Amino acid sequence: MTDGPSANLVPTPTAFEEAINNRAEEILELGKTGYNWSSVDALLDEELAADAGRHLKTRCKTANSSGRAANVLTESMDKDIDLYLVFISAPYTVAKFVGAARKRISRFPKVRTVAVAEVVGGMWRVTTVIHRIDDDLVERIAPHFPMLGSPSIHSVTDLPFDGHAVAPSVGQVDEEELVGRALATPSELAGLSELPTGLVAYADSHGIALDLATATDVLACALSSQLVLFAGPSGTGKSTIARLLAGFLSVEAATAVLDARSGWSGPEDAFGYYSSLTAQFAQTPDTPKLVALHEFTVGALGGDEAELSKAASTVLIVEEANLSPIEGYLAPVTHGLSAVSVPMLTWPLHAQRAGAEDSDEMLDVPPVATLGPWPRVFATINVDANSTAPARKVTARGAVVLLEPEEAWDPSAEAARLVEPSPANGANGPAVVAPRAVRAPVRCMGDPSAARRALSLDQLVAMLKHLGRLLELIGGGTPFVPSRRDAERAANYMAYFLALAGAESTDAAAEVAAENAVVHVLLSQLPTHAFAGSVERLASDSQLTASGGAEGLGGGLRRRIDALRGATSGMLFADSMDFWAALS
Repeated sequence: MTDGPSANLVPTPTAFEEAINNRAEEILELGKTGYNWSSVDALLDEELAADAGRHLKTRCKTANSSGRAANVLTESMDKDIDLYLVFISAPYTVAKFVGAARKRISRFPKVRTVAVAEVVGGMWRVTTVIHRIDDDLVERIAPHFPMLGSPSIHSVTDLPFDGHAVAPSVGQVDEEELVGRALATPSELAGLSELPTGLVAYADSHGIALDLATATDVLACALSSQLVLFAGPSGTGKSTIARLLAGFLSVEAATAVLDARSGWSGPEDAFGYYSSLTAQFAQTPDTPKLVALHEFTVGALGGDEAELSKAASTVLIVEEANLSPIEGYLAPVTHGLSAVSVPMLTWPLHAQRAGAEDSDEMLDVPPVATLGPWPRVFATINVDANSTAPARKVTARGAVVLLEPEEAWDPSAEAARLVEPSPANGANGPAVVAPRAVRAPVRCMGDPSAARRALSLDQLVAMLKHLGRLLELIGGGTPFVPSRRDAERAANYMAYFLALAGAESTDAAAEVAAENAVVHVLLSQLPTHAFAGSVERLASDSQLTASGGAEGLGGGLRRRIDALRGATSGMLFADSMDFWAALS
């Protein structure tokens, strides 16, 4: 966020402006938006109603990208709103928003007066108003905002927008420079052992029960892999844990949710395409989300060193990802994450060098959307007899986290849950990102290989010997040799798991880390002819960690193998089963 007009000529803030600023800061600090602005609406009405001659219906919004701005004035345009108050923050600018607001006011009669707040001298202040020329509200309320003057009040006629289309402001970016700046963002390893308890507290603040072992495990997956597949039957908490991790490890402005749809075949189905017939970009409902992630990335990586150190990783959550072939509509993800560590992910959108606009001339669409630094993609995978299994090339790029139904049903606990449902799941389903009731201790998830790179050769050898023992079991005496990429992904997971557990030198903890690495990385990659035999050999191993695990760290391989064995043992065609077939 950058300060607005020069401080040399800034009028002293009024008590009213200070009250708006203080409440806005509270709301933004907690990551709350939407209807949480009601207290600011009350402040506006209390202060302005007398001069306006009536009680005012107001609506507060935030806009930090052209994608957000495209929706800000239209998502409630069916309501009679007297005054919009829009809080503009970087990388978006007031100048860009003025053009967007003029077009909306000229096009939609119910959008009449829009006040714009930006940070000036360290506090939110109204510096600009855009209004319909026949609406005199601005004349009545202007004295309450000392920074308003004739140059900052923009009038719009009832006629179609009185100007020519403005050239798109989002064009080519220097991808090489962005990659360099992404590489410069810190991959913070100090204090990792505090994250599991932090995630447990964060989950608890949202009414979600999460044990320490599970928190350590899912954090290790998210930090060591840029693609995490949350798999399981419906209702097992896939979306909840994905959104919980996004809210804890990143920030709301850096997170977007894509609801996959059946029948998608290519990236254009998800995020649109450029039409040479109309010379405009044919967007989908999700295009603004990708553009917003791009603009967040460019803004976060374009600041000074102090700002760079605070950069958050962008997170794309893909719900029900296997409704369509993942390697098709998410091709930029599967291609872009072919390496284990990727500082930036690029998503080509069109070939117009100067950028493109949508049909409303509201959304500036870049030729290539860039996601970073060190972006993450969290995808939920439904596992049942009717679901399509992800292609092997997809699972080869990510960690698979299995979520299963509860093993026992407690009537008392269920009754308590029904009386007081989780605040993370409202009437309209899970929140995009749960409000930040507990501050997130991590802002950039960083390089997935960072924890492994911090180990010495001797430490790495000592850690991997535990994985080697399991590979011998899988191979039936002759060690199963994973691909170099799978071996690196497994080592990344183990290094992060041990750092999060604060048990880098403990053999028992390293054994649990190796077992979990097999669950998340290797089981889904086992070839069909080797899968059933590997499951039997692992099930017979007396050294596998029991549920609960060493030092309270968990250990999920024993439980997973027992469940998979139930699907493969005694089956007539068990030798033709793979990981996903056994699950479904």
